[in-house]
Amino acid sequence: MFEKGQSKRIWGELYKVLDSSDVAIQVLDARDPQGTRCHHLEKHLKENCIHKHLILLLNKCDLIPAWATKGWLRVLSKEYPTLAFHASITKPFGKGSLLSVLRQFAQLKNDKQAISVGFIGYPNVGKSSVINTLRTKNDCKVAPVPGETKVWQYITLTKRIFLIDCPGVVYPNSDSETDIVLKGVVRVSNLQDASEHIGEVLRRVKREHLERAYKIKDWEDESDFLLKLCHLTGKLLKGGEPDLMTAAKMALHDWQRGKIPFFVPPPRLAEEDDNASKEPTDCEDGSDAAMKAIADVTSQQLNDTIPDASLNENNEEVDD
Repeated sequence: MFEKGQSKRIWGELYKVLDSSDVAIQVLDARDPQGTRCHHLEKHLKENCIHKHLILLLNKCDLIPAWATKGWLRVLSKEYPTLAFHASITKPFGKGSLLSVLRQFAQLKNDKQAISVGFIGYPNVGKSSVINTLRTKNDCKVAPVPGETKVWQYITLTKRIFLIDCPGVVYPNSDSETDIVLKGVVRVSNLQDASEHIGEVLRRVKREHLERAYKIKDWEDESDFLLKLCHLTGKLLKGGEPDLMTAAKMALHDWQRGKIPFFVPPPRLAEEDDNASKEPTDCEDGSDAAMKAIADVTSQQLNDTIPDASLNENNEEVDD
């Protein structure tokens, strides 16, 4: 189960998408951008696919404070064009900016009749939801659980832009089983012992956010937290015994769906770096005018009103 997204078939699908794409969009979870990023893949594109372009897309930006989103935009845009995004058919954010960037890339590739844009990233970061937002309809099957997309698929956006949806891929790293669960890689319903991952949730999330989410106070450890959660929500077995497993799965579902406030704060940039406005390094082989237009679009989001989670500005010290 914890090898999900690492099969030869999944990796084969990924490389098919990369081979077919002129532009690759790496969709990241805005709550933990570096934790859902694949430096191995970025290195592969730089070394072996120098004519392909990479965009970083901070999806689920509505789940974190606006200041954190803008901080990550400043940090990541020093490496690649980076946009914030909230996938929604009715109230999206970043859709116009992303469409504008894709049109600019289509102009860069004016020797081609159309460009292909591949969406890559971890399971459950919202790749299919982003595509559905761009299309304003549900072309790709989505679910709030990982692993819904099984094979890659082509979707027409415009006459000159085609989108490719790719299954989620888990990249080799040193993540523990709990890290994998909290990144949303595996389905909570498949966990044999969900309770063993609750301790890390309690460590990462500020106590006041958990108190607000569950109306629970004064727990001693994860076992006591789950016990109180069982009694509060009525998760009881026959004889009134607390159903700790069901309560743990409920909390993990809430974590994966963003109902429990959590985010990794962006690193602080030195003031001189922040003002340097360095252009992304992904811009060397195209028209200067088009690349400047792309840089302008990405930097404009720093002045936009970004969707803001209903969090306190004091959330800055949330642990990674």
